[in-house]
Amino acid sequence: MRSIQTKFIALILSCVLLSSLVIGGAGVRIAHTVVDRDSAQIMNLLCSEKAGELDGLFSRIEQSVKTLALYASEQLDSLDRLKNDADYREAYTARLTDVAVNAADNTEGALAVYVRFNPTFAPPTSGLFWSRTTRNGSFQKLVPTDFSTYSPSDDEHVGWYYIPVNNGCATWMEPYYNQNIDVQMVSYVIPLYRDNETVGVVGMDIDFGVIEEVVNNIRVYDSGYAFLVDARGLVMCHREIPMGTPMGSADESLIPVVAELENGTTGSGLFTYGWKGTEKELSFRTLRNTMRLAVTAPLAEIDASRNGLVRHILTALLLISVLFVALTVLFTRRLVRPLKELNVAAQKIAQGDYSVTIRNQTRDEVGTLAESFQKTVDSLQKYISYINGLAYRDPLTGVKNKTAYLEAERQMEERMRTGQPEFAVVVMDINGLKTVNDTCGHDFGDILIIDACKLICRTFKRSPVYRIGGDEFVVILENGDLEHYAELLEEFERGMAGCYSARPGEALSIARGIAVYDSQTDLVFANVFKRADDAMYQNKAAMKARPAQSAAPGEPAAR
Repeated sequence: MRSIQTKFIALILSCVLLSSLVIGGAGVRIAHTVVDRDSAQIMNLLCSEKAGELDGLFSRIEQSVKTLALYASEQLDSLDRLKNDADYREAYTARLTDVAVNAADNTEGALAVYVRFNPTFAPPTSGLFWSRTTRNGSFQKLVPTDFSTYSPSDDEHVGWYYIPVNNGCATWMEPYYNQNIDVQMVSYVIPLYRDNETVGVVGMDIDFGVIEEVVNNIRVYDSGYAFLVDARGLVMCHREIPMGTPMGSADESLIPVVAELENGTTGSGLFTYGWKGTEKELSFRTLRNTMRLAVTAPLAEIDASRNGLVRHILTALLLISVLFVALTVLFTRRLVRPLKELNVAAQKIAQGDYSVTIRNQTRDEVGTLAESFQKTVDSLQKYISYINGLAYRDPLTGVKNKTAYLEAERQMEERMRTGQPEFAVVVMDINGLKTVNDTCGHDFGDILIIDACKLICRTFKRSPVYRIGGDEFVVILENGDLEHYAELLEEFERGMAGCYSARPGEALSIARGIAVYDSQTDLVFANVFKRADDAMYQNKAAMKARPAQSAAPGEPAAR
Protein backbone atom coordinates (compact mmCIF):
# COMPACT_ATOMS: atom_id res chain seq x y z
CA MET A 1 0.00 0.00 0.00
CA ARG A 2 1.28 3.40 -0.94
CA SER A 3 1.71 5.85 1.89
CA ILE A 4 -0.37 8.99 2.22
CA GLN A 5 2.76 11.01 1.64
CA THR A 6 3.38 9.19 -1.64
CA LYS A 7 -0.20 9.77 -2.72
CA PHE A 8 0.00 13.37 -1.65
CA ILE A 9 3.30 13.86 -3.48
CA ALA A 10 1.84 12.18 -6.55
CA LEU A 11 -1.18 14.48 -6.34
CA ILE A 12 0.99 17.56 -5.89
CA LEU A 13 3.30 16.51 -8.71
CA SER A 14 0.29 16.05 -10.94
CA CYS A 15 -0.95 19.51 -10.03
CA VAL A 16 2.51 20.97 -10.61
CA LEU A 17 2.81 19.34 -14.01
CA LEU A 18 -0.70 20.41 -14.90
CA SER A 19 0.05 23.98 -13.84
CA SER A 20 3.25 23.95 -15.86
CA LEU A 21 1.37 22.72 -18.89
CA VAL A 22 -1.24 25.45 -18.42
CA ILE A 23 1.46 28.11 -18.09
CA GLY A 24 3.38 26.74 -21.04
CA GLY A 25 0.25 26.34 -23.13
CA ALA A 26 -0.81 29.87 -22.26
CA GLY A 27 2.64 31.13 -23.22
CA VAL A 28 2.56 29.29 -26.54
CA ARG A 29 -0.94 30.55 -27.26
CA ILE A 30 0.04 34.10 -26.36
CA ALA A 31 3.14 33.78 -28.55
CA HIS A 32 1.00 32.67 -31.48
CA THR A 33 -1.58 35.39 -30.93
CA VAL A 34 0.73 38.30 -30.15
CA VAL A 35 3.44 37.55 -32.71
CA ASP A 36 0.94 36.83 -35.49
CA ARG A 37 -0.85 40.09 -34.70
CA ASP A 38 2.42 42.03 -34.54
CA SER A 39 3.56 40.50 -37.84
CA ALA A 40 0.34 41.61 -39.50
CA GLN A 41 0.74 45.09 -38.02
CA ILE A 42 4.35 45.30 -39.20
CA MET A 43 3.43 44.29 -42.74
CA ASN A 44 0.36 46.56 -42.87
CA LEU A 45 2.08 49.56 -41.30
CA LEU A 46 5.04 49.22 -43.66
CA CYS A 47 2.70 48.90 -46.63
CA SER A 48 0.64 51.89 -45.46
CA GLU A 49 3.77 53.97 -44.88
CA LYS A 50 5.22 53.26 -48.32
CA ALA A 51 1.82 53.68 -49.97
CA GLY A 52 1.61 57.06 -48.27
CA GLU A 53 5.08 57.91 -49.60
CA LEU A 54 4.05 57.01 -53.16
CA ASP A 55 0.70 58.79 -52.80
CA GLY A 56 2.61 61.84 -51.62
CA LEU A 57 4.72 61.70 -54.78
CA PHE A 58 1.61 61.29 -56.94
CA SER A 59 -0.09 64.12 -55.07
CA ARG A 60 2.82 66.50 -55.71
CA ILE A 61 2.77 65.61 -59.40
CA GLU A 62 -1.00 66.10 -59.57
CA GLN A 63 -0.68 69.44 -57.77
CA SER A 64 1.91 70.67 -60.29
CA VAL A 65 -0.32 69.75 -63.23
CA LYS A 66 -3.42 71.17 -61.51
CA THR A 67 -1.60 74.44 -60.87
CA LEU A 68 -0.59 74.66 -64.52
CA ALA A 69 -4.13 73.77 -65.64
CA LEU A 70 -5.61 76.44 -63.36
CA TYR A 71 -3.17 79.03 -64.69
CA ALA A 72 -4.00 78.05 -68.28
CA SER A 73 -7.72 78.47 -67.57
CA GLU A 74 -7.22 81.84 -65.89
CA GLN A 75 -5.07 83.17 -68.73
CA LEU A 76 -7.57 82.20 -71.42
CA ASP A 77 -9.50 85.42 -72.06
CA SER A 78 -11.55 84.20 -75.02
CA LEU A 79 -12.13 80.79 -76.52
CA ASP A 80 -13.21 82.38 -79.82
CA ARG A 81 -9.93 84.24 -80.09
CA LEU A 82 -8.02 81.04 -79.33
CA LYS A 83 -9.89 79.38 -82.18
CA ASN A 84 -9.67 82.13 -84.78
CA ASP A 85 -6.81 84.47 -83.86
CA ALA A 86 -3.39 82.94 -84.57
CA ASP A 87 -1.53 85.86 -82.94
CA TYR A 88 -3.58 85.51 -79.76
CA ARG A 89 -2.99 81.75 -79.74
CA GLU A 90 0.76 82.28 -80.07
CA ALA A 91 0.82 84.92 -77.32
CA TYR A 92 -1.31 82.73 -75.05
CA THR A 93 1.09 79.81 -75.60
CA ALA A 94 4.06 82.04 -74.80
CA ARG A 95 2.47 83.12 -71.51
CA LEU A 96 2.04 79.49 -70.51
CA THR A 97 5.57 78.39 -71.44
CA ASP A 98 7.53 79.85 -68.52
CA VAL A 99 5.00 78.60 -65.96
CA ALA A 100 4.92 75.14 -67.55
CA VAL A 101 8.70 74.72 -67.67
CA ASN A 102 9.08 76.06 -64.12
CA ALA A 103 6.41 73.62 -62.87
CA ALA A 104 8.17 70.71 -64.56
CA ASP A 105 11.57 71.80 -63.20
CA ASN A 106 10.14 71.71 -59.67
CA THR A 107 8.32 68.39 -60.04
CA GLU A 108 10.18 65.26 -58.97
CA GLY A 109 10.86 62.94 -61.89
CA ALA A 110 9.28 65.20 -64.54
CA LEU A 111 10.64 64.47 -68.04
CA ALA A 112 8.20 66.47 -70.20
CA VAL A 113 5.41 69.03 -69.90
CA TYR A 114 2.85 69.97 -72.52
CA VAL A 115 -0.23 72.07 -73.17
CA ARG A 116 -2.08 71.00 -76.34
CA PHE A 117 -5.14 72.61 -77.92
CA ASN A 118 -8.18 70.90 -79.40
CA PRO A 119 -7.18 69.86 -82.96
CA THR A 120 -10.76 70.37 -84.16
CA PHE A 121 -10.27 74.15 -84.07
CA ALA A 122 -6.51 74.70 -83.68
CA PRO A 123 -3.59 73.71 -85.96
CA PRO A 124 -2.55 70.08 -85.39
CA THR A 125 0.82 71.08 -83.84
CA SER A 126 -0.45 74.00 -81.77
CA GLY A 127 0.39 74.31 -78.10
CA LEU A 128 3.68 73.75 -76.30
CA PHE A 129 5.85 70.70 -75.64
CA TRP A 130 9.08 70.87 -73.61
CA SER A 131 11.06 67.75 -72.81
CA ARG A 132 14.37 66.51 -71.48
CA THR A 133 16.42 64.64 -74.04
CA THR A 134 18.24 62.76 -71.25
CA ARG A 135 17.24 61.81 -67.71
CA ASN A 136 19.26 64.63 -66.13
CA GLY A 137 19.23 67.06 -69.02
CA SER A 138 17.56 70.45 -69.17
CA PHE A 139 14.14 71.06 -70.70
CA GLN A 140 14.15 71.93 -74.39
CA LYS A 141 11.41 73.11 -76.69
CA LEU A 142 10.27 70.41 -79.13
CA VAL A 143 7.74 70.34 -81.95
CA PRO A 144 4.44 69.02 -80.57
CA THR A 145 2.95 65.81 -81.99
CA ASP A 146 1.06 66.40 -85.24
CA PHE A 147 -2.55 65.30 -84.56
CA SER A 148 -3.29 65.09 -88.29
CA THR A 149 -0.81 62.22 -88.60
CA TYR A 150 -2.73 59.87 -86.29
CA SER A 151 -6.26 58.64 -85.84
CA PRO A 152 -8.03 59.57 -82.58
CA SER A 153 -8.27 55.84 -81.87
CA ASP A 154 -4.48 55.45 -82.00
CA ASP A 155 -3.92 55.18 -78.24
CA GLU A 156 -0.24 54.40 -78.67
CA HIS A 157 0.55 57.82 -80.17
CA VAL A 158 -2.28 60.20 -79.20
CA GLY A 159 -4.05 58.33 -76.40
CA TRP A 160 -2.49 60.80 -73.94
CA TYR A 161 -4.86 63.41 -75.43
CA TYR A 162 -8.05 61.55 -76.35
CA ILE A 163 -8.29 59.21 -73.35
CA PRO A 164 -8.45 62.02 -70.70
CA VAL A 165 -10.76 64.05 -72.95
CA ASN A 166 -13.09 61.06 -73.39
CA ASN A 167 -12.91 60.35 -69.66
CA GLY A 168 -13.83 63.95 -68.95
CA CYS A 169 -11.49 64.12 -65.94
CA ALA A 170 -7.85 64.12 -64.85
CA THR A 171 -6.30 60.76 -65.76
CA TRP A 172 -3.18 58.80 -64.86
CA MET A 173 -2.04 57.11 -68.07
CA GLU A 174 -0.55 53.63 -68.15
CA PRO A 175 3.27 53.50 -68.08
CA TYR A 176 4.97 53.31 -71.45
CA TYR A 177 8.52 53.07 -72.77
CA ASN A 178 10.17 56.12 -74.37
CA GLN A 179 12.75 54.77 -76.81
CA ASN A 180 14.25 58.19 -77.47
CA ILE A 181 15.73 58.55 -73.98
CA ASP A 182 15.48 54.88 -72.88
CA VAL A 183 13.11 55.65 -69.99
CA GLN A 184 9.90 54.06 -68.74
CA MET A 185 7.38 56.88 -68.26
CA VAL A 186 3.94 57.51 -66.77
CA SER A 187 1.78 60.55 -67.53
CA TYR A 188 -0.78 62.62 -65.65
CA VAL A 189 -3.13 64.62 -67.89
CA ILE A 190 -5.93 67.09 -67.14
CA PRO A 191 -8.45 68.11 -69.86
CA LEU A 192 -9.33 71.81 -70.11
CA TYR A 193 -12.87 73.03 -70.78
CA ARG A 194 -14.50 76.37 -71.43
CA ASP A 195 -18.25 76.82 -71.98
CA ASN A 196 -18.78 73.02 -72.12
CA GLU A 197 -16.27 72.76 -74.96
CA THR A 198 -12.90 71.04 -74.88
CA VAL A 199 -10.05 73.57 -74.99
CA GLY A 200 -7.23 71.01 -74.84
CA VAL A 201 -5.14 69.18 -72.25
CA VAL A 202 -2.34 69.90 -69.76
CA GLY A 203 -0.01 67.08 -68.81
CA MET A 204 3.38 65.92 -67.54
CA ASP A 205 5.45 62.83 -68.31
CA ILE A 206 7.11 61.38 -65.21
CA ASP A 207 10.12 59.07 -64.97
CA PHE A 208 8.60 55.78 -63.78
CA GLY A 209 12.02 54.92 -62.36
CA VAL A 210 11.33 57.33 -59.47
CA ILE A 211 8.36 55.14 -58.50
CA GLU A 212 10.30 51.92 -59.09
CA GLU A 213 13.10 53.13 -56.81
CA VAL A 214 10.68 53.56 -53.89
CA VAL A 215 9.16 50.11 -54.53
CA ASN A 216 12.49 48.32 -55.00
CA ASN A 217 13.96 49.80 -51.81
CA ILE A 218 11.21 48.33 -49.63
CA ARG A 219 12.54 45.47 -47.50
CA VAL A 220 10.65 43.37 -44.97
CA TYR A 221 12.13 40.58 -42.85
CA ASP A 222 15.09 38.85 -44.58
CA SER A 223 13.95 38.37 -48.18
CA GLY A 224 10.58 40.12 -48.31
CA TYR A 225 10.02 42.76 -50.95
CA ALA A 226 7.34 44.94 -52.55
CA PHE A 227 5.81 45.00 -56.02
CA LEU A 228 3.38 47.13 -58.00
CA VAL A 229 0.46 46.07 -60.20
CA ASP A 230 -2.32 48.00 -61.90
CA ALA A 231 -6.06 47.59 -61.32
CA ARG A 232 -6.24 44.83 -63.95
CA GLY A 233 -3.49 42.73 -62.41
CA LEU A 234 -0.74 43.71 -64.89
CA VAL A 235 2.71 43.85 -63.31
CA MET A 236 4.11 47.39 -63.16
CA CYS A 237 7.18 46.71 -61.01
CA HIS A 238 8.38 43.30 -59.76
CA ARG A 239 11.81 41.87 -59.08
CA GLU A 240 11.04 38.62 -60.95
CA ILE A 241 8.11 39.28 -63.33
CA PRO A 242 8.60 41.56 -66.37
CA MET A 243 6.60 44.77 -66.57
CA GLY A 244 3.26 44.46 -68.40
CA THR A 245 2.93 40.72 -67.71
CA PRO A 246 -0.51 39.61 -66.46
CA MET A 247 0.32 38.41 -62.97
CA GLY A 248 -1.95 35.38 -63.25
CA SER A 249 -0.11 34.17 -66.36
CA ALA A 250 3.28 34.25 -64.61
CA ASP A 251 2.23 31.41 -62.30
CA GLU A 252 -1.16 29.77 -61.73
CA SER A 253 -0.61 30.06 -57.97
CA LEU A 254 -0.87 33.86 -58.36
CA ILE A 255 -4.42 33.81 -59.75
CA PRO A 256 -5.97 34.16 -56.23
CA VAL A 257 -3.56 37.04 -55.59
CA VAL A 258 -4.76 38.82 -58.73
CA ALA A 259 -8.39 38.41 -57.63
CA GLU A 260 -7.55 39.83 -54.20
CA LEU A 261 -5.65 42.78 -55.69
CA GLU A 262 -8.43 43.56 -58.17
CA ASN A 263 -10.86 44.01 -55.27
CA GLY A 264 -8.84 47.01 -54.19
CA THR A 265 -9.67 46.51 -50.51
CA THR A 266 -7.48 47.08 -47.47
CA GLY A 267 -7.54 45.28 -44.17
CA SER A 268 -5.61 44.36 -41.06
CA GLY A 269 -5.11 40.71 -42.01
CA LEU A 270 -2.57 39.18 -44.38
CA PHE A 271 -3.37 37.26 -47.57
CA THR A 272 -1.67 33.85 -47.82
CA TYR A 273 -0.59 32.40 -51.17
CA GLY A 274 2.07 30.19 -52.75
CA TRP A 275 4.85 31.26 -55.12
CA LYS A 276 7.40 28.82 -56.59
CA GLY A 277 6.80 26.31 -53.82
CA THR A 278 7.15 28.88 -51.04
CA GLU A 279 4.21 29.86 -48.86
CA LYS A 280 3.99 33.61 -48.51
CA GLU A 281 1.83 36.30 -46.94
CA LEU A 282 0.93 39.59 -48.54
CA SER A 283 -0.41 43.00 -47.55
CA PHE A 284 -1.39 45.67 -50.06
CA ARG A 285 -2.87 49.15 -50.42
CA THR A 286 -4.59 50.90 -53.34
CA LEU A 287 -2.71 54.00 -54.46
CA ARG A 288 -4.35 57.23 -55.61
CA ASN A 289 -3.52 56.40 -59.26
CA THR A 290 -5.45 53.05 -58.82
CA MET A 291 -2.25 50.95 -58.79
CA ARG A 292 -1.77 48.44 -55.95
CA LEU A 293 1.35 48.43 -53.79
CA ALA A 294 1.90 44.99 -52.28
CA VAL A 295 4.39 43.92 -49.59
CA THR A 296 5.15 40.20 -49.37
CA ALA A 297 7.43 37.92 -47.35
CA PRO A 298 7.86 34.15 -46.87
CA LEU A 299 5.68 32.72 -44.13
CA ALA A 300 8.71 30.97 -42.63
CA GLU A 301 10.44 34.33 -42.05
CA ILE A 302 7.27 35.91 -40.64
CA ASP A 303 6.82 32.99 -38.21
CA ALA A 304 10.52 32.72 -37.29
CA SER A 305 10.25 34.93 -34.21
CA ARG A 306 7.12 33.11 -33.08
CA ASN A 307 8.75 29.68 -33.48
CA GLY A 308 11.83 30.86 -31.60
CA LEU A 309 9.67 32.21 -28.80
CA VAL A 310 7.77 28.92 -28.61
CA ARG A 311 11.06 27.01 -28.35
CA HIS A 312 12.16 29.25 -25.51
CA ILE A 313 8.84 28.79 -23.76
CA LEU A 314 9.03 25.01 -24.10
CA THR A 315 12.64 25.00 -22.86
CA ALA A 316 11.70 27.15 -19.91
CA LEU A 317 8.70 24.90 -19.27
CA LEU A 318 10.94 21.83 -19.18
CA LEU A 319 13.39 23.45 -16.76
CA ILE A 320 10.62 24.73 -14.52
CA SER A 321 8.93 21.32 -14.48
CA VAL A 322 12.16 19.60 -13.41
CA LEU A 323 12.66 22.20 -10.68
CA PHE A 324 9.09 21.78 -9.46
CA VAL A 325 9.43 18.02 -9.29
CA ALA A 326 12.53 18.31 -7.10
CA LEU A 327 10.95 20.91 -4.85
CA THR A 328 7.69 18.96 -4.56
CA VAL A 329 9.48 15.97 -3.06
CA LEU A 330 11.01 18.19 -0.35
CA PHE A 331 8.28 20.78 0.24
CA THR A 332 4.97 19.29 -0.81
CA ARG A 333 2.73 21.15 1.55
CA ARG A 334 4.40 24.55 1.05
CA LEU A 335 4.00 24.30 -2.70
CA VAL A 336 0.23 23.81 -2.79
CA ARG A 337 -0.91 27.35 -2.28
CA PRO A 338 1.61 29.24 -4.52
CA LEU A 339 1.18 26.74 -7.34
CA LYS A 340 -2.56 27.22 -7.38
CA GLU A 341 -2.07 30.94 -7.51
CA LEU A 342 0.42 30.59 -10.37
CA ASN A 343 -2.14 28.48 -12.24
CA VAL A 344 -4.83 31.14 -11.81
CA ALA A 345 -2.37 33.86 -12.87
CA ALA A 346 -1.41 31.91 -16.00
CA GLN A 347 -5.06 31.55 -16.97
CA LYS A 348 -5.62 35.29 -16.55
CA ILE A 349 -2.64 36.08 -18.74
CA ALA A 350 -3.89 33.62 -21.36
CA GLN A 351 -7.15 35.60 -21.40
CA GLY A 352 -5.26 38.88 -21.82
CA ASP A 353 -5.59 40.05 -18.19
CA TYR A 354 -2.18 41.34 -17.04
CA SER A 355 -3.42 42.79 -13.74
CA VAL A 356 -1.97 39.83 -11.84
CA THR A 357 -0.74 40.06 -8.24
CA ILE A 358 0.79 37.02 -6.54
CA ARG A 359 0.53 37.35 -2.76
CA ASN A 360 1.45 33.91 -1.38
CA GLN A 361 5.23 33.63 -1.84
CA THR A 362 7.39 31.21 0.11
CA ARG A 363 11.06 31.70 0.88
CA ASP A 364 12.29 29.04 -1.51
CA GLU A 365 12.61 28.33 -5.25
CA VAL A 366 8.85 28.35 -5.75
CA GLY A 367 8.70 31.76 -4.10
CA THR A 368 11.50 32.93 -6.39
CA LEU A 369 9.59 31.60 -9.39
CA ALA A 370 6.42 33.38 -8.26
CA GLU A 371 8.38 36.61 -7.73
CA SER A 372 10.01 36.34 -11.17
CA PHE A 373 6.65 35.60 -12.72
CA GLN A 374 5.18 38.72 -11.05
CA LYS A 375 8.09 40.88 -12.23
CA THR A 376 7.70 39.53 -15.75
CA VAL A 377 3.99 40.35 -15.75
CA ASP A 378 4.65 43.81 -14.28
CA SER A 379 7.38 44.50 -16.83
CA LEU A 380 5.19 43.22 -19.66
CA GLN A 381 2.31 45.45 -18.53
CA LYS A 382 4.60 48.51 -18.31
CA TYR A 383 6.16 47.67 -21.66
CA ILE A 384 2.79 47.32 -23.37
CA SER A 385 1.62 50.63 -21.87
CA TYR A 386 4.88 52.28 -22.90
CA ILE A 387 4.70 50.95 -26.47
CA ASN A 388 1.05 51.97 -26.81
CA GLY A 389 1.92 55.44 -25.54
CA LEU A 390 4.73 55.81 -28.08
CA ALA A 391 2.72 54.35 -30.94
CA TYR A 392 -0.56 56.21 -30.58
CA ARG A 393 0.11 59.51 -28.75
CA ASP A 394 1.46 62.77 -30.18
CA PRO A 395 4.31 63.92 -27.88
CA LEU A 396 3.73 67.67 -28.36
CA THR A 397 -0.05 67.97 -27.92
CA GLY A 398 -0.96 64.76 -26.11
CA VAL A 399 -3.71 63.92 -28.60
CA LYS A 400 -3.70 60.83 -30.81
CA ASN A 401 -1.11 60.74 -33.59
CA LYS A 402 -1.11 59.65 -37.23
CA THR A 403 -0.55 55.98 -36.34
CA ALA A 404 -3.69 56.05 -34.20
CA TYR A 405 -5.49 57.83 -37.05
CA LEU A 406 -4.50 55.11 -39.53
CA GLU A 407 -5.83 52.47 -37.12
CA ALA A 408 -9.08 54.45 -36.70
CA GLU A 409 -9.33 54.71 -40.50
CA ARG A 410 -8.90 50.94 -40.83
CA GLN A 411 -11.56 50.26 -38.20
CA MET A 412 -13.98 52.72 -39.81
CA GLU A 413 -13.46 51.12 -43.23
CA GLU A 414 -14.25 47.75 -41.66
CA ARG A 415 -17.49 49.23 -40.31
CA MET A 416 -18.23 50.71 -43.73
CA ARG A 417 -17.89 47.27 -45.32
CA THR A 418 -20.08 45.52 -42.75
CA GLY A 419 -22.74 48.20 -42.23
CA GLN A 420 -23.61 51.84 -42.69
CA PRO A 421 -22.01 53.85 -39.89
CA GLU A 422 -22.95 57.46 -39.37
CA PHE A 423 -19.95 59.74 -39.01
CA ALA A 424 -18.30 62.88 -40.29
CA VAL A 425 -14.69 63.93 -40.71
CA VAL A 426 -13.43 67.39 -39.80
CA VAL A 427 -10.03 68.42 -41.22
CA MET A 428 -8.34 71.45 -39.65
CA ASP A 429 -5.18 73.29 -40.66
CA ILE A 430 -3.48 76.06 -38.65
CA ASN A 431 -3.00 79.20 -40.70
CA GLY A 432 0.30 81.07 -40.48
CA LEU A 433 2.32 78.39 -38.67
CA LYS A 434 5.23 78.72 -41.08
CA THR A 435 5.23 82.49 -40.64
CA VAL A 436 5.32 82.12 -36.85
CA ASN A 437 8.14 79.57 -37.10
CA ASP A 438 10.12 81.81 -39.45
CA THR A 439 9.58 85.07 -37.55
CA CYS A 440 9.25 84.02 -33.93
CA GLY A 441 10.93 80.64 -33.80
CA HIS A 442 9.76 77.04 -33.54
CA ASP A 443 9.10 77.35 -29.80
CA PHE A 444 6.38 79.87 -30.54
CA GLY A 445 5.21 77.65 -33.38
CA ASP A 446 4.83 74.80 -30.88
CA ILE A 447 2.83 77.12 -28.61
CA LEU A 448 0.57 77.96 -31.55
CA ILE A 449 0.04 74.25 -32.27
CA ILE A 450 -0.74 73.54 -28.59
CA ASP A 451 -3.18 76.46 -28.35
CA ALA A 452 -4.94 75.35 -31.52
CA CYS A 453 -5.13 71.77 -30.21
CA LYS A 454 -6.61 72.97 -26.91
CA LEU A 455 -9.34 74.87 -28.76
CA ILE A 456 -10.11 71.85 -30.96
CA CYS A 457 -10.25 69.46 -27.99
CA ARG A 458 -12.34 71.91 -25.97
CA THR A 459 -14.86 72.23 -28.81
CA PHE A 460 -15.03 68.55 -29.76
CA LYS A 461 -14.61 67.17 -26.26
CA ARG A 462 -16.59 63.97 -26.97
CA SER A 463 -14.84 63.10 -30.25
CA PRO A 464 -11.35 61.69 -30.93
CA VAL A 465 -8.81 64.29 -32.11
CA TYR A 466 -5.80 63.25 -34.21
CA ARG A 467 -2.73 65.27 -35.16
CA ILE A 468 -1.76 63.86 -38.56
CA GLY A 469 0.76 66.50 -39.62
CA GLY A 470 2.73 69.49 -38.38
CA ASP A 471 -0.24 71.85 -38.54
CA GLU A 472 -3.06 69.49 -39.50
CA PHE A 473 -5.66 67.88 -37.23
CA VAL A 474 -8.52 65.48 -37.91
CA VAL A 475 -11.64 64.95 -35.79
CA ILE A 476 -14.03 62.02 -36.36
CA LEU A 477 -17.58 62.94 -35.29
CA GLU A 478 -20.21 60.40 -34.27
CA ASN A 479 -23.41 60.30 -32.21
CA GLY A 480 -24.19 63.61 -30.45
CA ASP A 481 -21.26 65.56 -31.95
CA LEU A 482 -22.36 64.45 -35.43
CA GLU A 483 -25.94 65.57 -34.79
CA HIS A 484 -24.83 68.98 -33.54
CA TYR A 485 -21.82 69.54 -35.79
CA ALA A 486 -23.14 72.90 -37.03
CA GLU A 487 -23.42 74.24 -33.46
CA LEU A 488 -19.95 72.87 -32.68
CA LEU A 489 -18.48 74.64 -35.69
CA GLU A 490 -20.13 77.89 -34.58
CA GLU A 491 -18.69 77.36 -31.10
CA PHE A 492 -15.31 76.69 -32.68
CA GLU A 493 -15.47 79.95 -34.66
CA ARG A 494 -16.37 81.90 -31.52
CA GLY A 495 -13.59 80.22 -29.57
CA MET A 496 -11.09 80.97 -32.33
CA ALA A 497 -12.04 84.65 -32.29
CA GLY A 498 -11.24 84.81 -28.57
CA CYS A 499 -7.83 83.13 -28.84
CA TYR A 500 -4.58 84.74 -29.87
CA SER A 501 -1.77 83.25 -31.84
CA ALA A 502 1.88 83.16 -30.87
CA ARG A 503 2.27 86.68 -32.30
CA PRO A 504 0.74 89.41 -30.07
CA GLY A 505 -2.42 91.04 -31.38
CA GLU A 506 -3.23 88.36 -33.92
CA ALA A 507 -6.20 86.05 -33.44
CA LEU A 508 -5.77 82.31 -33.78
CA SER A 509 -6.67 81.30 -37.35
CA ILE A 510 -7.57 77.73 -38.23
CA ALA A 511 -9.03 76.62 -41.56
CA ARG A 512 -11.48 73.76 -41.36
CA GLY A 513 -13.57 71.56 -43.60
CA ILE A 514 -16.14 68.89 -42.83
CA ALA A 515 -17.58 66.00 -44.81
CA VAL A 516 -20.42 63.67 -43.74
CA TYR A 517 -20.19 60.02 -44.81
CA ASP A 518 -22.56 59.12 -47.65
CA SER A 519 -22.91 55.36 -48.22
CA GLN A 520 -24.04 55.94 -51.80
CA THR A 521 -20.88 57.73 -52.92
CA ASP A 522 -18.15 57.03 -50.37
CA LEU A 523 -16.64 53.63 -51.10
CA VAL A 524 -13.71 54.03 -48.71
CA PHE A 525 -12.88 56.27 -45.77
CA ALA A 526 -10.41 58.19 -47.91
CA ASN A 527 -13.33 59.53 -50.01
CA VAL A 528 -14.81 61.23 -46.92
CA PHE A 529 -11.41 62.57 -45.87
CA LYS A 530 -10.72 63.91 -49.38
CA ARG A 531 -13.98 65.89 -49.41
CA ALA A 532 -13.29 67.27 -45.96
CA ASP A 533 -9.73 68.17 -47.00
CA ASP A 534 -11.02 69.94 -50.12
CA ALA A 535 -13.57 71.83 -48.01
CA MET A 536 -10.79 72.86 -45.64
CA TYR A 537 -8.70 74.26 -48.49
CA GLN A 538 -11.75 76.16 -49.76
CA ASN A 539 -12.23 77.59 -46.24
CA LYS A 540 -8.50 78.48 -46.09
CA ALA A 541 -8.79 80.30 -49.43
CA ALA A 542 -11.90 82.15 -48.19
CA MET A 543 -10.11 83.18 -44.98
CA LYS A 544 -7.17 84.51 -46.98
CA ALA A 545 -9.58 86.41 -49.25
CA ARG A 546 -11.23 88.17 -46.31
CA PRO A 547 -8.52 88.43 -43.62
CA ALA A 548 -10.59 90.71 -41.41
CA GLN A 549 -13.41 88.20 -41.20
CA SER A 550 -13.58 84.64 -39.99
CA ALA A 551 -15.21 81.92 -42.05
CA ALA A 552 -18.99 81.95 -41.83
CA PRO A 553 -20.12 79.69 -38.97
CA GLY A 554 -22.41 76.81 -39.63
CA GLU A 555 -21.29 76.23 -43.22
CA PRO A 556 -22.87 73.03 -44.57
CA ALA A 557 -20.82 69.86 -44.58
CA ALA A 558 -19.40 68.52 -47.83
CA ARG A 559 -21.50 65.66 -49.12
